[in-house]
Amino acid sequence: MIDNTLEKLNKAMSQQIEGNLEEAESIYLEVLESEPENPDAIHLLGLIRGEQDRSDEAVELIEKAIGINPNAAPFHHNIAGIYRRIGRLEDAEREFREAVRLKPDYGEAYQGLAEMVKFERNDPLLNQVLTQLNRSNLDKTVRCYFHFAAGKIYDDIGEYDRAFKHYTQGNREANKEFDGGDFRRQIKDTIYVYSRDYLQSIAGSGHESRQPIFVVGMPRSGTTLVEQILSSHSMVYGAGELNDMKFVVRSAAETSRIKQGYPNCVPGLSKPQYRRLGLEYLDRVSSILPEGDFDRVVDKHPLNFQFVGLIFSMFPNARVIHTIRDPLDTCLSCFFQNFTKGQNYSFDLIKLAHFYNDYRRLMEHWNSLYEGKILAVSYEALLEDQKRETTRLLEYCDLEFEDACLNYFETKRVVKTASFMQVRQPIYKTSQNRWRNYAEQLKPVAEILGIPIETPVTISLRQSPIH
Repeated sequence: MIDNTLEKLNKAMSQQIEGNLEEAESIYLEVLESEPENPDAIHLLGLIRGEQDRSDEAVELIEKAIGINPNAAPFHHNIAGIYRRIGRLEDAEREFREAVRLKPDYGEAYQGLAEMVKFERNDPLLNQVLTQLNRSNLDKTVRCYFHFAAGKIYDDIGEYDRAFKHYTQGNREANKEFDGGDFRRQIKDTIYVYSRDYLQSIAGSGHESRQPIFVVGMPRSGTTLVEQILSSHSMVYGAGELNDMKFVVRSAAETSRIKQGYPNCVPGLSKPQYRRLGLEYLDRVSSILPEGDFDRVVDKHPLNFQFVGLIFSMFPNARVIHTIRDPLDTCLSCFFQNFTKGQNYSFDLIKLAHFYNDYRRLMEHWNSLYEGKILAVSYEALLEDQKRETTRLLEYCDLEFEDACLNYFETKRVVKTASFMQVRQPIYKTSQNRWRNYAEQLKPVAEILGIPIETPVTISLRQSPIH
């Protein structure tokens, strides 16, 4: 029976890793029919509930698993991750600490804890991290987590050279690959395909829905903060970083008469196809909406900046908000974040700088092509005058002003991105001009970006008219 149960659980975990949640869930439920107190099945079912955004059920299940087996470090680590997503930050810190107490080499838990705590000098956690890094037999993936944890601690206590060395080593040992040349070709092709002549040829295409709001830009540029402000409005649902545009792009390539990938498939799409693609997107998003009356739904996947042309072809009435932050602060923050997936360019500073230039080039094209339709929001301007920028946001989205948008940090919602801490607090400015602590290390980045490192970086934004 034990071997059979282990076999079932291993099969279910494989399905879960591949994203087949329904298949994994059915196996866990099958195990629990015969073994209702099996802590592993309860814990893993709790993780499924977390991925399904059923956070209350996830917490209840994993707490039950901990009650049965309190010495399982992964149980504590995983419930900590759910706690921090739903804003129970003290509970999250407690559970991360319990995970590392139970398993001193639990690198991922150390990184999770480090992301939550503001460290002072002589914090014992630093010695624990360095002790693990001195082990010659430490797994490379685990070592990566420890380096990111050490980098965060050293950054907090102002030892910036040491912090940067650990972050650099952590990024190196993450062993991520990214083809910058391929991405640059995609950007070049996108700019070529989306011309004024092409837009004239498809005028009047798309779905009339005014529901979608897309928040785009570089990761770590304020996209989560903007979404949190908007989703604090009574008529707005913040859906988080949706991957639905990627599926729509795939559908576009499959249905186009030009059998190529995006963006070269775009000229082969007819006007009716744009409407169908819009319906596909709306259907995908509607499947995750909770009960309620929402005029607007925010999709804040930052890398949707690649698809702005397709978005406006599908939804001419959509709102696209472009968040902009100091480029050096943006690149530094990306480099200091151990992204789990989808941001492989960020693990190498030089590739990251070139990626930023490609992103900037494409956004300049979109702003020229869709003049006045994209609202630029400066992260620094938002920190300087929250009410003014919030008012601009709401006016652009045709929403009445609500005080709740100023008190966004009181909004109870799941936040899955790396900015989970920032959006639980009122506006603060400590992350502004952070790059100055690393000016020497960032000189190669500044050179690629065309920024004089010796002088303050300023961003000039052409303010978008309100429509």
